[in-house]
Amino acid sequence: MKSIGFPSSSVRAGTILRRLPNLALVLAVTVSAPALAWASDVIDGAVLQIEQVAPRLSAMPSAVDNVVKAATDRGSAEASKAGAILAPVVRASFDPKGMAAEISDGLAEVADGKADPAALAKAAAAFEDGRKKIAKMYESQDQVTAKQVEDRVAGTEDGPRIRQLADLMASPELAAETALTAQVMYVSLEAFSDTNSAELASASPEKLKSELSGVVASLRDRTENEKPVPKDIARMEEKARLTFILAALPKEDLSVLFDFYQSAEGKAKRQALVESYRQVSDRASTKMLAEYFPALADYLKTHPRPQQQ
Repeated sequence: MKSIGFPSSSVRAGTILRRLPNLALVLAVTVSAPALAWASDVIDGAVLQIEQVAPRLSAMPSAVDNVVKAATDRGSAEASKAGAILAPVVRASFDPKGMAAEISDGLAEVADGKADPAALAKAAAAFEDGRKKIAKMYESQDQVTAKQVEDRVAGTEDGPRIRQLADLMASPELAAETALTAQVMYVSLEAFSDTNSAELASASPEKLKSELSGVVASLRDRTENEKPVPKDIARMEEKARLTFILAALPKEDLSVLFDFYQSAEGKAKRQALVESYRQVSDRASTKMLAEYFPALADYLKTHPRPQQQ
């Protein structure tokens, strides 16, 4: 197995989407309707925590800075100017709390199965501990922990389950969605310097909507010249990160997660999560584009390009 490198930026432990109910309450669940609702909330909360949905959504508005840096590093002299226009538009378009609530509703629509809410909540807490352990490993350049992680992933006892579980989880697809959102932002920055952007920016709302309607879908289908980060690279890096975290879990919690994600309920929850996340991200990105170009038009009125003067 390829040895673990230590990049300058460490893996960051995220915060949970919601507070999981006290495990004592979970253990007291009965077959009553209110108790079943509590159990379903615990399961959904555990999935959202493990897949780090809230931190991903909360990071969306601040992603503009990273995209601007990437464009600047690639030689864009006007990226910072475009970023100043884009940043407030992104903040207005991406509502992390509202998006999280909609995703949670999507999970709630999946019929409950046989998952043990208490065991899954415990595994979610262990996963969070594992995330922090791996983050600390990178920050402190802990070669001992890195060797332990490598050995467990490469081993025949837990390695196959760890790798399979990383494939079953939603996080790699969510990472690809984050990369896609960054690509939409990058295209917006590029439009700032495009000689045709002034015409598009000042177009009627109807024409603008028509021109922008396929941008997100086009970027989703693109597999070449993806900027700033290709979607497949984002998936691969997230899967590697997951593998390290899973290798830090106790056997019992690893088994609980493996059984859940392999179950019909776990697969349905995973699919609902990915679809809901994709829908809210696409909607926010489309709104961002629709508001960015009029803002760009306003900017160009007071800062005309030489050929417009």
